[in-house]
Amino acid sequence: MNFTRCKNALHQYMYKDTATVSRMVASMDDEGADDYKPSVIYTGIPCKLSQYGKELQSGKTDRAFVLKTDLRICVDPTYDIQPNDVLVITHEGQSFTLNAARSFKYPTHQEISVRKDDDA
Repeated sequence: MNFTRCKNALHQYMYKDTATVSRMVASMDDEGADDYKPSVIYTGIPCKLSQYGKELQSGKTDRAFVLKTDLRICVDPTYDIQPNDVLVITHEGQSFTLNAARSFKYPTHQEISVRKDDDA
């Protein structure tokens, strides 16, 4: 089945946000020891950020009051977004830094649950 028309419609009508994806990659530090550093994988990819869970999760820790916001992004299935990737998403003039969960791919798009933890 050809999903080109459906994918094109998603790009034209739904993907109004953009995302930059970073991932921790293996590297070596100044002393030659194994290390990890963040590396930008994709820049400015078209996406759609939306609410996932309607309930706001919150809790008190020893040091702060923590708020958890569950959101979802939809992107083209050709992008390889891995769990724990960090996504900086620009939506309606706002910027969100979110952590990715495992992606769920369809022939036309993929959905990725993302979470933001805030200290209030």
